Amino acid sequence: MSRRIAFFTIGESPRSDVVPAMSALLGEHVQIDEYGALDALDAPARERLAPRPGAHCFATRLRDGGSITLDKEATEQRLAEVMREADDAGYDLLVPLCTGTALPALRTWMVEPQQVVDQAMVALARHAHCVGALVPLATQIETFHLAQPLPCALRVDHASPYERDAAAAAAAFERAGRALAGCDFIVMHCMGYTEAMRAQVARASGRPTLLSNHLVAHTLAQLLA
Repeated sequence: MSRRIAFFTIGESPRSDVVPAMSALLGEHVQIDEYGALDALDAPARERLAPRPGAHCFATRLRDGGSITLDKEATEQRLAEVMREADDAGYDLLVPLCTGTALPALRTWMVEPQQVVDQAMVALARHAHCVGALVPLATQIETFHLAQPLPCALRVDHASPYERDAAAAAAAFERAGRALAGCDFIVMHCMGYTEAMRAQVARASGRPTLLSNHLVAHTLAQLLA
């Protein structure tokens, strides 16, 4: 039986960096539509989403492979508008491609990646000493928090999945992996990280490393089977 699912990014769609890999895990019977919070916005509207001094912010991907930093609160409001527009389109599931995002109440069944990823972290940390988490921006480290507190120590580092300079990106993941080498396991918390990035961190750290979008995709695959 065919299933329909909608993915929502806080940047621009399509997310050609992560959705194809997730689609392969979901199977051919799942039809995927993508929506972006920035898709229909002109330059002045995007400028209104620019980070405010001292406010929390997001990093996300643009359609051309570039990246943009956005104000967290304003972007969440825009994302909610886009998701509400798709609420009556007959989807089996609505899934935002982001973690750490406040989401609206909708009629359609919604799966929150943060809940899937964070609850998995809590379960795996039950007998761990220290868990590592990777986020895109250094400014996100201080405000990073999980949906539920861990039963052990948490160490957070940063490396952007949207760095276009290959050498700089490799160096960032190498540094972050080494910084988290003392953890029992590492979770790459942003949905924008790829398998290649995960492999870099795993090699540099020598620790089991989990990719958030794969955790979510495997869960969705079973829900939609």
